[in-house]
Amino acid sequence: MITGSGADCLVRVDAVHLPIAEAVTMVRQFSHRDRAVHDEIVDYCLIRAEMLADVEPLTEDDLRAAADEFRDGVPLRDRAETLAWVAEMGMSGGQFEGFITLIARRRRFRRRKEEELAPDYLARHLDDFDQVRAMWVTSTQPVNGEILRGLGGLLGCPEAAIVVGTRRAHALPAPLRHAPRDTLIGPVPFENGYLTGLVLERRPAVNDADTLALAGRLAFAEWLAARREQASIEWHWTTS
Repeated sequence: MITGSGADCLVRVDAVHLPIAEAVTMVRQFSHRDRAVHDEIVDYCLIRAEMLADVEPLTEDDLRAAADEFRDGVPLRDRAETLAWVAEMGMSGGQFEGFITLIARRRRFRRRKEEELAPDYLARHLDDFDQVRAMWVTSTQPVNGEILRGLGGLLGCPEAAIVVGTRRAHALPAPLRHAPRDTLIGPVPFENGYLTGLVLERRPAVNDADTLALAGRLAFAEWLAARREQASIEWHWTTS
């Protein structure tokens, strides 16, 4: 039996009631991603709630970019595959246009929200955007960090996984993110084993366009997580 306010509603997130048919369409978009589908659906509803008052006209570029994002996400290679997908989903031409319009409005909201949040997020997390060159070993047993200065000692540790590279600080394993240059870390417990690492170089973050864009994406994820924590969510499951 379906519970809640309507038999065609899958979930209510605050003031947004998501119909089952629309949720099925979303599942087809989200099924290739790493996150759980129900989390993607909740986030979709939260953004829909922010768009309820959006009546600003969309540009042709907005709609074209939304259509490209949709085709890449499913994925669909050409017009024939797109038409087949629309038919499979039982959509009319007008319904599909409305679907693309929703994607375009969602993209525009996200872009503007990222631009709004980025400067403050970057100021609060500036050292997370440092460019850091490091090497680290994850292993089932502790590894003496001194052997990282001459990797030959790892030959006797066949279960060790070695990584050497340059990344933004926030993308490094947590024990290495804020370590100064030429600092040995570990061995420390990490995931299901141990981590030992060495910071080779650290370049302070630069407030350029790429850094600001990345800060915007991370800030948006933070904002969305906070909204998720505050939201009233009610699923309407069917049972036999």
